[in-house]
Amino acid sequence: MSAVAHDEALQPGSPGWLRLMTASKVAAILGASPWDSPRSMWHKMRNELPEEPQTAVQSRGHYLEPAVLQWYADEHGIDTADQNQWRVHPLYVKDGWAAATPDAVAFPAAAPRLVEAKSARELEEWGAPGTDEIPTYYLFQAYWQMHVSGIHVTDVPIIGAFLDFALYRVTYDPEVGTELEQRCRAFMDSVAADRPPALDGTTATYDALRKLYRAIDDSAVEIPTATAREYLEALAARKDAETRERQAKSTVLDLMGETRFATCGGIKVARRQPNRTGFQLNQVAKSTADLPLEGDPS
Repeated sequence: MSAVAHDEALQPGSPGWLRLMTASKVAAILGASPWDSPRSMWHKMRNELPEEPQTAVQSRGHYLEPAVLQWYADEHGIDTADQNQWRVHPLYVKDGWAAATPDAVAFPAAAPRLVEAKSARELEEWGAPGTDEIPTYYLFQAYWQMHVSGIHVTDVPIIGAFLDFALYRVTYDPEVGTELEQRCRAFMDSVAADRPPALDGTTATYDALRKLYRAIDDSAVEIPTATAREYLEALAARKDAETRERQAKSTVLDLMGETRFATCGGIKVARRQPNRTGFQLNQVAKSTADLPLEGDPS
């Protein structure tokens, strides 16, 4: 593994950076990112979308990262960690198109490890500490960093909503790494060949297309009948769904009165909580799967 010196042309957001396949892009390409889709990432890598301001989640991660890394170093007796915050130091650039830029590289006695510091408001996607049961998008990120860098263990320290620290560990799987490289290489080829990924129903794709075309001329385009029909029917279905939702909420609120929770078969379904204008109804149960059958006395 050879280090690559800091390059001002590879600052995050720069044209050079956009052309590199980095860990944060991999989950989007595979359709596993909560924030991006294959189509939105395709346009971003072609530098066709305006630069976006830092989100609240990104800001939180930036502020908390040093504390999480310090806890990791203190807790595990690791004195030296190469922290690459806000500066681009690819550990290894694969054929000029892929880079690994972990939050830190730790050097315990056995062998170096990559370190990815995270913060989480909810731990539903996180398993037992010590395992590799982390959100899928972070798992892809870790595998990519390991595949490109040649360092085959990634420690993922996190801080949760109640300021508790925990550590997860991901070990490299060469089959997964090879498949990731093949799929990312194909994606890079599609960027160069002007072959965009298929459209999907994600918010990221819709937002990307809204921002892609930034002017309006006084013309018209003929669209297929099936497309026009799907558009109009989808809007009508949404309005019907919104009306159905409001009526269902009103029914539940009327039944609840001044209680905090609505239950069904002992399962908490909804919760009333105050807001600035009165009370709002929040969903508690995730789906109908755990509810009793109609007419079940339980």
